[in-house]
Amino acid sequence: MSEVAVLHLARGREWRGGERQVCLLAAAQRASGEVRPTVLTRADSPLARAAAARALPCVHAHWTLPLDLRALAGAAQAVARLRREAAAPLLLHAHDSHALQLGIVLSWWTGARLVATRRSDTPPGRLWRRPRRVIGLSRSVTGRLSASGVAPHRIVQVPSAVDLAALAALRRAPGDAQPPLLLAAGALTQEKGHLTLIEAFALMASRVTGARLVIAGAGPERASLEARIAAHGLAGRIELSGETEDAASRIAGATILVQPSLREALGTAVLEAMALGVPVIASATGGLAELLADDHGELVPPGDAPALAAAMASLLGNPKRRARLAERGLGRAQGFDSARVAAAVAEVYRSALTEP
Repeated sequence: MSEVAVLHLARGREWRGGERQVCLLAAAQRASGEVRPTVLTRADSPLARAAAARALPCVHAHWTLPLDLRALAGAAQAVARLRREAAAPLLLHAHDSHALQLGIVLSWWTGARLVATRRSDTPPGRLWRRPRRVIGLSRSVTGRLSASGVAPHRIVQVPSAVDLAALAALRRAPGDAQPPLLLAAGALTQEKGHLTLIEAFALMASRVTGARLVIAGAGPERASLEARIAAHGLAGRIELSGETEDAASRIAGATILVQPSLREALGTAVLEAMALGVPVIASATGGLAELLADDHGELVPPGDAPALAAAMASLLGNPKRRARLAERGLGRAQGFDSARVAAAVAEVYRSALTEP
């Protein structure tokens, strides 16, 4: 089987790590020549705009409800067109829970086989037992899938990816940021642990007087975070910078990336920081513990503000340690290049298509 056509299903309501990964995977697939990707997403979504910027084939669906009949009709039309145009087997790839619902019905309707990617290490529902293959980003995620009743032969571990060539162009000399800059990048949601990060920064602020903290992202917790920053009198040193479509550029300018998540399937921002040579402090949870094990970053217990404060103060005061972590992280990131991940996903597609 020399080539596979795939219709990526992603609702694309927001521009977070999952949507970035869909775009990166589709671009790498197109470059490889092994897979012909088309992205189906909500019209006028950030993912639709990102796909257009990369000149990726994209179908814009009217996708308002989780299982929207208009999106289903548009997807069925896309499947029919791709089958006419491509002399290759066609497969569906769902990238979020709403896309999974659409994909299950679309697979039943069109006969196309379904693969799904699970990007959370929370217990999945019964619908995740339906795809021919379920890709988990880390051992933490695949363990959850197995415990939830997904057949073991259907579970495959394939991590998120980074574009090493693009990130190399952004890489800066270690410790360039003056004054020192701590950066957290991620949606402003409870599970990202930003309240813990603010408490930790408040604990260390008097000891490291020049350091600044920027939290890049948007989400429902912004008001709570603003209130906590004001309560500590740190409005001049902690910035909520809002959403950015180019998180990598922000990460490249940081002294340290901090990922204080209470739970995390893998952590795209951490992968990008490692590829950029930026040292990482993160919670020892989910895929973060796997990424940063064996001295590839500093790990602290999730939700532990004093431990996080101590880790940040210690690493800010130790440039040799920062350089060591940056070097080790950069080496580890080489295994997550988008071309390598795309090849692994192509093997998942072939196994799903050839299974009786």
